[in-house]
Amino acid sequence: MKKRLSAMTTVALLILTPSLSTAGESDTCKGCHNGSVAPSVDTLKGKFKTVDELVAGAKNSQNPMMKPIQADEAKLKAAAAEILK
Repeated sequence: MKKRLSAMTTVALLILTPSLSTAGESDTCKGCHNGSVAPSVDTLKGKFKTVDELVAGAKNSQNPMMKPIQADEAKLKAAAAEILK
C-alpha cells in the first residue's frame, strides 16, 4: 500500500511540475520571430520604440499566422513589454 501511495504521489508531482513553471509571454513569439519566418525580436526592438507601437504593429499585420494572437490584446501587451524591456 505504501509503495502504491508513493508511486501515485510521484506521478502526480511529475505531472504538476511543468505547470508550475511559466514561460514569458514573448517566448510564444520567438518561435516564429527568429528572422527566417518573421522579423527577429531584435528587429522588432529596433523598429518599435513603445509597447503601444509594437501592439499596433502586431494588430495591423496581414500575416495569417498572427490572427490568433491579434485577438488577445492583453497577451500582445505583455509580450511587447517583455520584448522592449
